[in-house]
Amino acid sequence: MPDPESQLTVILVATCVGLALLSVVLMLWITRRLSRIERLLARDSGRLEMAELAPSVAETSAGGAFEAFLREDPVRRGLTKGEQFAAYRQWRQEKGMNWSAGAG
Repeated sequence: MPDPESQLTVILVATCVGLALLSVVLMLWITRRLSRIERLLARDSGRLEMAELAPSVAETSAGGAFEAFLREDPVRRGLTKGEQFAAYRQWRQEKGMNWSAGAG
């Protein structure tokens, strides 16, 4: 009959190995979840950036500031959307139409 001390050692080693494996599995699961959350946040921030670049509906409506910007120089209508938005932001800055960073 094996002595009780050796049986206790086997039980303790098996428990430690089991807990170590459980820890590894848990860490892998957490890593996968964090990666997924990171991808979702990156995708959502990309949407937010695109929404910030585009002028609002009020600005693009007939008689809006964006239309006034385009009417001011007909060449601007031929620019790509990205170039139009960049020039429009600069135009708004020059006209003092932007909110200041300290407001709010």
